[in-house]
Amino acid sequence: MMSFNLTHKPWIPVVFPNFQYRSLSLIGLFEQWQFIKDIQGDNPPTTLALTRLLLALLHHVYQGPKDEDHWEAIQDDNAQQVITYLESHQARFDLFHPDYPFMQDEALNQVKPVPIYALHTMSQCRVFSHEHEWSGYTLTPSEAARLLVRLQGVDITSLRAFYVGQSSGNRSAVNTPSINAANVLIQGENLRQTLLLNLVRYNPDSNYPSEVKGHDTPFWEIGYAGKPIKTVPAGYIQYLTFPWRRLKLFGTPEGITEIAITMGHSLPDKVSPQQWECAIAYKEDKPVRLSLEKQLWRNADCFILSADKTHRPRIIDWLATLRAEELAEGLVHLRVMGFSADKAKPLGWAVEPFAVPCPYITHKELATNLKTAISIAEDHRQVFKSFRGSPYFCLGEILKHPDVGALAQALDGESRYWATLDRAFQSFLLALAKDQSTDRQGIVRYGRQALPQWTNTVQTAATSAFTDSIASIRNYQARAKGLQSLARQLRKLRGDEADSPAQKSKSSRKAKSSAA
Repeated sequence: MMSFNLTHKPWIPVVFPNFQYRSLSLIGLFEQWQFIKDIQGDNPPTTLALTRLLLALLHHVYQGPKDEDHWEAIQDDNAQQVITYLESHQARFDLFHPDYPFMQDEALNQVKPVPIYALHTMSQCRVFSHEHEWSGYTLTPSEAARLLVRLQGVDITSLRAFYVGQSSGNRSAVNTPSINAANVLIQGENLRQTLLLNLVRYNPDSNYPSEVKGHDTPFWEIGYAGKPIKTVPAGYIQYLTFPWRRLKLFGTPEGITEIAITMGHSLPDKVSPQQWECAIAYKEDKPVRLSLEKQLWRNADCFILSADKTHRPRIIDWLATLRAEELAEGLVHLRVMGFSADKAKPLGWAVEPFAVPCPYITHKELATNLKTAISIAEDHRQVFKSFRGSPYFCLGEILKHPDVGALAQALDGESRYWATLDRAFQSFLLALAKDQSTDRQGIVRYGRQALPQWTNTVQTAATSAFTDSIASIRNYQARAKGLQSLARQLRKLRGDEADSPAQKSKSSRKAKSSAA
């Protein structure tokens, strides 16, 4: 009988502090987790999916942490209960179990499988590949196990094969909620600390972080088989292990050659994953995305501040609680992972680090000032647009350019602007946290010096970016008009338009007219 038990067979790739790469079993990982630097999946989506699986395992074994004291108790246990659980539930983690193979549906034997070499072509994305039906391309069992976890946790929508007994109707597998969202992972000094910092408060008795209906059991204990339906997870643990796909591997322990894929469960219409997601920020009830073109810091306030229909990830709320109890200190290191897709077309993934001093997550005024600073930067991007009276419009008017919008896009001062601020933002982030003063009521205030300095930085960046973008234009009258418009727009953004020479002259004439 074939067997590949994930509790003892190495399959999770990790990296150690000395940059040594190894694959570990589930038990091996928890035995050494304090010595491991991080999980290093085949790609960021796989790393994200593996992390969610490990968090579900911790939540299930400890049924918590219910509060700060329980979190400390879990930390002190050092995964001993997890190892005991894995030893006693080995059958549920066997990739080739005859009755309930891990994350698979045995009934899919009757469904036409897809060759492994063609798996990457099952979307609308045109990807160049060296693999074909004659290459003999296969997956090892450890690679196949990671693929199963990734497909259940991070996968785009696409048409799949019909489920067993189905010959018509819907067969479109939906996006998993991790797609088109910025998934936030708090980064610790080692894997043990990383997983514990991301172990959000879990208290079924209080319906936190989500309402619990029935037994909140992970699907690896229930099974990943059965006709796909629209259903609501019993609780947070079931949500983390939700069977978004029906899968079945075909091959031998030496090589997996085929995989069957059909649609799996999905949430009922108008039921949002927001009630379960704890690592995603939401703005107006939509997940904040990790853009492939926009710098992460331009959405930084969404990750650390809840305000104005914006809700930071609940894992940050929990970290703020731990920080208040002095259980977490220093800088908050975040790793933000995102997989962008346009329906069935994958656009790409991104991983960005982001570090902020702890006061940003515990002092609302400081986080609000950061939001103000980001808004200042976003407001200044308008000087690079082509509206009437804008710098590029005035430039194009003198040049008699037929398409000012195309001219502004070609000169592209905005890219230079954001590149400059990208370098300046991290220094500002630290300076703002240090810029403290106490008012007459003894309340600590932030940003009295740092915010005005940031405004000057933004205006200087805008001026330099626009000036550099028109340096190749030899019509000096056009350049002068553009720069005059830029100065006018910057005065408006500073809020001192009334101090311009033209405004002073106009105000003076009005005063004389009134006196007469």
